[in-house]
Amino acid sequence: MTGPTADAVVDLAPVGLFALDVAGRVLVWSAEAARLTGWPSAEVVGQNPFDGERAPIDTPRAKALVDAASRERVSGPLPATVASGRTLYVYAGPGTGDVAVVGALQDASDARAGAEAFSLLDALWQNAPVALAYFDTDLRYRRVNAAVAAMDGGTADDREGRTLGELHGETGERIAALLREVLDTGRALTNFPLSGRLWHGTGPEQSWMLNCYPVHDRDGEVLGVGLVVSDVTEAERARLTLAELAAAREEALRRYRSLVDATAAAVWIRRPDGSAAEDSPSYRAVTGQTPEEYLGWGFLTGVHPADRDAKRRAWSAAVARGEGFEHVHRLRAGSGWRWYRSRAVPVTEAGTVVEWVGTETDIDDEVRSRHRLDVLAGATLAVNTALDPETELLALADAVVPEFADLCRVYLVDEAAPLLPGRPVHGRRSVTRAAPGLPPVPGEVGADGAARFAFGADHPLARSVRTRLPELEIDPLGADHWAGTPEMHAWALEVGMNSRLVAPVLSGGRVIAGLLFASCGDRPAYTTDDLALVTELAARASAAVEHGRRFQQTREVALALQESMLTPPPMIADVGIGGIEVACRYRPAAAELEVGGDWYDVFRLPFGDIALAVGDVAGHDLAAAATMGQLRSMLRALAFDTDGAPSDVLRRLDRVASRLEVTRFTTLLHGRILVRGNGLVFRWSNAGHPVPLLVEADGTVTHVGGAVDVVLGVDPDRLRHDQEIVLPPGSTLVLYTDGLAERRDDPDDVAGRALLDLAAAGADMPLEAFCDHLVAGTTADTGDDIVVLAVRCG
Repeated sequence: MTGPTADAVVDLAPVGLFALDVAGRVLVWSAEAARLTGWPSAEVVGQNPFDGERAPIDTPRAKALVDAASRERVSGPLPATVASGRTLYVYAGPGTGDVAVVGALQDASDARAGAEAFSLLDALWQNAPVALAYFDTDLRYRRVNAAVAAMDGGTADDREGRTLGELHGETGERIAALLREVLDTGRALTNFPLSGRLWHGTGPEQSWMLNCYPVHDRDGEVLGVGLVVSDVTEAERARLTLAELAAAREEALRRYRSLVDATAAAVWIRRPDGSAAEDSPSYRAVTGQTPEEYLGWGFLTGVHPADRDAKRRAWSAAVARGEGFEHVHRLRAGSGWRWYRSRAVPVTEAGTVVEWVGTETDIDDEVRSRHRLDVLAGATLAVNTALDPETELLALADAVVPEFADLCRVYLVDEAAPLLPGRPVHGRRSVTRAAPGLPPVPGEVGADGAARFAFGADHPLARSVRTRLPELEIDPLGADHWAGTPEMHAWALEVGMNSRLVAPVLSGGRVIAGLLFASCGDRPAYTTDDLALVTELAARASAAVEHGRRFQQTREVALALQESMLTPPPMIADVGIGGIEVACRYRPAAAELEVGGDWYDVFRLPFGDIALAVGDVAGHDLAAAATMGQLRSMLRALAFDTDGAPSDVLRRLDRVASRLEVTRFTTLLHGRILVRGNGLVFRWSNAGHPVPLLVEADGTVTHVGGAVDVVLGVDPDRLRHDQEIVLPPGSTLVLYTDGLAERRDDPDDVAGRALLDLAAAGADMPLEAFCDHLVAGTTADTGDDIVVLAVRCG
């Protein structure tokens, strides 16, 4: 009962009515309460009566009285001196909701007021908007108000003198047990929820909020127990509906989490804008964040700094699109970082995203395994492209830093010194590669300028080269034997090394080197899987070094063969034809090979002519070089033994080489420079070879035409042709192999025109410089051998 009517009833009451909230502030102070105490309502309402500024009051006793009234019904004299000089009594008990205490003040000498008060209280009882019931100590109904009948059905007469169990069965017995507890303890029971069916289970399912309190007389004797009942059935139904929805959502999420837990993934829920409003203990279990650090956009601080911006951009883009999200990044895990795959899907209602559900799955082992394969493939390719041992080991170091290691060092072991147990290991430090951003790596340099090393017998690299087995050490900073020198140990502390690996490199059954790899900073420490990778890297390096050494031996043979076949051209004084200058150049396809199938020859014939030859045997190996040597020797013999035309020499060479099964697919241009009258003439025959160039003194450059016959080794009996041109004074004749001008994709012969321009640009150079100019400036891209034979006429 609220509003003006309620206020009027309160002010008309013959007793002083009051109410206090949970903080002790006055909520209600009737006119009679103001008259009895002399404390005006305007000064009391909203104030705490125990602040000491009111009329003299025994504050401790008053507080004790109010505290007791908030739990049970109390009565007694007012602990204060009032202006009327009367003795006032207080009757108070617990309220409901925001009202902690309700009570009445009465002048003990005014009997009329007491009667009026009880009449008024009886009216208030009957018209109260909540169900009120009073039971005696036998827990039989003695009084109920109208709200009880409206709530439960029946009448007051149906209840008078009967027990709760007699009327309502099992539900009544449960209520009676609560009332019995209040009688036994003397303490009120407030806001107790209860659900059930009345009238022996025939009534509807209902929910109530019960408040029970003991009823005392003026002397404190318990007269019975009061019951205040609020019907909360509809509110409880709504609450249960919401609880069921929440439980269903939680159950779906629990099942999802259980499913995800089977894959060791962390689950999270985010707002529609992508930020975190709901905690994710499983995510924080990975990153070590507090709930406060995680919420909002704080979850991004658990992402590796190098991946953070990309993660936020990708996540924001997915949120803007409202589509599924997937991203791979590193998360803080303990003292290090691990790779995780983040996946999320939007949850929509009526086409609008209401939240995101996502997971973080640990894929570190998968990523690192794939990374190891990439490192192994890259290192294998690197060492296989180099053709000498030290270059191969350098290529290996370049391939693994920084992809696999922050530091890679290669130590070449003194092969002459025996690797004996308990003895140090000596040698030369060959390669050092450190990741960008690290400080310079220290290293001793001997008096001879070599980077020498000497590791004690207990150094892991010393043990590794002796046992021929790789070694792994986690957290090596406490073991300074890893460093070898105080400077190296200090460097390791500075960069925060967390693990290192060593492995031996073998060749010819002997250990020739040791590999050292180090992981620093926040790079994850090496594991036994990485030990397996290093074992494989060392094996690949060993195979490459063995191959390199064999190649070195082959190269030495090839160089000796080349020196015997590619003789220098004759000096001007030995040419025999005045004013002629000859220069030659040979550049192999691979500088390491130094030999191939391209060749040239210049020699003087018995009858005074100068023989020229430029040929190209298919291949870039010893077999091609051997074939080239045989053809060169045969050509010299045949040309020297006859005065026949160049075409005849080529026909006879083709026939002999084919019958002896010497030749392979070979192009060859052979000719002679001879004196005719007062000038020089070049006569030649071409077996499938590029046509010569003629560079005149004024810089004009032309391709010399003529017939181009079939290559050697195809049809030895095929007719061959000769052609000749006059060589003007000051002109330069250029013979060459296709490595000088050939390009892979050149349907418009751009390379041919570029060669003409190149030759024209160097026309006025000295002949040696002119040859260098052609070789250095070529636009050819096939990587083939290059031969240039140039003759300049004086």
